[in-house]
Amino acid sequence: MLRLYLSLLIWSLSEVSPVYSEVVAPTSLCQPSWLLFGERCYAFFPVWSSWSTARTLCSQTGGTLMLLNTPEEKKIINQLTNTSTPVWLGGYKNDSQLWSNDDNWTDQADGKTNGCRACMQMTPKTGELLSAPCGELMFYICTSSPRFNSPDLKNPRMLQPEIVPGVLLFDLMWDSSSVEAEGIFHSSSLLRGLMSGNVTERCYTTFIQQEELYLHRVASTLEVLINGLHEDNDIRSLLLDILRQYRRRNQGLQPSSPPPQWLQWPLQSFHRVVLEEPVYWLVALSARACLQNFLVKRLHQELGTQPPSLRQNHFYQQWMTENMNFVWVKRYSELIKAYQDQMDPYKAINIFREHMMNQKSLHKALNCEDERDEEVHSSTYVL
Repeated sequence: MLRLYLSLLIWSLSEVSPVYSEVVAPTSLCQPSWLLFGERCYAFFPVWSSWSTARTLCSQTGGTLMLLNTPEEKKIINQLTNTSTPVWLGGYKNDSQLWSNDDNWTDQADGKTNGCRACMQMTPKTGELLSAPCGELMFYICTSSPRFNSPDLKNPRMLQPEIVPGVLLFDLMWDSSSVEAEGIFHSSSLLRGLMSGNVTERCYTTFIQQEELYLHRVASTLEVLINGLHEDNDIRSLLLDILRQYRRRNQGLQPSSPPPQWLQWPLQSFHRVVLEEPVYWLVALSARACLQNFLVKRLHQELGTQPPSLRQNHFYQQWMTENMNFVWVKRYSELIKAYQDQMDPYKAINIFREHMMNQKSLHKALNCEDERDEEVHSSTYVL
């Protein structure tokens, strides 16, 4: 079915050719959603990243991690940000404890402060500059030079990909990642433990803590994004409900330091989303809800043929109750359907698929079989 949808979509594109009734002269512009201050373009990314990763992500957008060269640039940071979360800036301290902005940086130094380098952070609301371990996760600001661009890609006269009438973008998004969802179901050691009834309390608790740590970080990003919305509409309403749901899952959570490696890539993938239109934020967030919805159904289906005692397992009941997201999937679907004519289907499909892969990394980060072996060895030793 996916191949049919995509082939129809490609066919629709091949039948259309762009026609311009007038020539529009290029103008000196910043990239979309970047702001021009003086002679530089700036963009604030409320995305949790280490210093070196933030620098790499800025580079991928054609910019650099922001440097502080003038007092006025502190004011720019205050105008760009609306958060108390510290942001990375493009400086670090070497062995002599002098701030440096040169490019002689290697990832081998990332996260070290003793006898090596610490990286520059700033608290936006106070303007205070501090050093921090470079492997910590913080938000960041990128900057670039203005450049001559062709006419605005959002101009309605420009060719936009279209979906064949009657095909829902939400269905295309799910179809593009359904194989990955099936793979997660079969590869997750937590889910195998729930199906067999052999999941340990330690394994289950560790997985839930991992999820809460991820949701805690995403909620911080989401809060900043929502604060930047000035229009009160259905998208903002759903985003607020998602934020409340995520916060409920991580009340009293104390994030680990340094952050685990498995957490960093899923958070960094928001770099490609936060400057997009808000409907694409929903696309990214919907991947988790769709996966949880799918896993609940598949797990219920698999255990339907097993002894009733497995379905009465405490951890199974707890996990099923926590992940009943049917109402969320419906709300995501309805809103994306309402906005799909204004969206680039290729972009939406790629964003959804990337964030489905994020969930895969969360399940792969825990090996319940190893933990069961440890408990067996411990029991044997005690005996």
